[in-house]
Amino acid sequence: MPTMDYNVLIHKKLSGQITDEEQRKLDNWLASDPVNQHEFDEIKLIWESAEEYDDEVTDEHFKEEFVKLENAVQESVHKEKQLHRYKVKGRLKSATIVVLLVASGYFLATEYYKPEVTHPVYLSSNQHNEVILSDSSRVILNDSSSVSFEESSGKREANLKGEAFFQVTKDHRPFVIHAQDTKVSVLGTSFIVKAYPAKPVEVYVITGQVKVTFRDKNILLTSSEKSITGGNENLFYKGINDDPNFNSWYTRKLEFNKTELRRILELIEKLYRITFTVKEEKVLGCRFTGTFDNAKLENVLKTLSFSMDIEFESRIGNYYEVSGKGCVP
Repeated sequence: MPTMDYNVLIHKKLSGQITDEEQRKLDNWLASDPVNQHEFDEIKLIWESAEEYDDEVTDEHFKEEFVKLENAVQESVHKEKQLHRYKVKGRLKSATIVVLLVASGYFLATEYYKPEVTHPVYLSSNQHNEVILSDSSRVILNDSSSVSFEESSGKREANLKGEAFFQVTKDHRPFVIHAQDTKVSVLGTSFIVKAYPAKPVEVYVITGQVKVTFRDKNILLTSSEKSITGGNENLFYKGINDDPNFNSWYTRKLEFNKTELRRILELIEKLYRITFTVKEEKVLGCRFTGTFDNAKLENVLKTLSFSMDIEFESRIGNYYEVSGKGCVP
């Protein structure tokens, strides 16, 4: 059923003119998506608080008012002037509702006319920042990263600086991420894009399929695959993602399998925002196997200290000195 018909059903519901069959259709529409219920509640609230009119409202008149309002919006008439015109002329209650919805950002009139909406830039500085976009897609930004988002009836586009996890809501509109000279296109999937200045762009696919475009060349990635594009060497690489810690910055889970202490310390520094100073370089070749899942830093260091016979001494300035007898690499 077209969007306009649902607006008519809402009008009939609020004016007490709805039939049993129409009520069933309206109930099904409300139950199909929480957004629909939210919009209905908004209209109902405005309806109940709107000024009473004596005019009898017919479906045909209701549709006519929608058309008039659409034309006015498309001709760039200011919302405030449009609202004033309806009030002065004593328009129908239904028309007042539509104008108020436009003024408050809930324009439901038609499916074919959707003005483009540019959303603000979301920033993350010293902590991870989770953002739910207007299309219900989920984004988790890493430190010092930013994303902007724009959508219309035919597209969804984002611009990323830094690193972010994307969980894209499935939609007929492509979701495109611009990251330096690389473009990432999806319909509905989850993945990570890393795009720091002067470095290659990295894409890690968690679920679904992702198309990566770099200078008119395409890479199709599926789950557990990655790509590296751009940078000073103009890389164009596709491979298997064999790094279990590629997403540890937001999952806070670290997995090690005979991993050298050198690599372990690098990951701990990034995750817990600390710095290590190694007094005995020979300990860096020590290896460890184990998993830490959202563990406290104190427990991580105690486990490593016991397992590899090394010591961590805390120093002022949020850094630790690492020492020990060493081990056989």
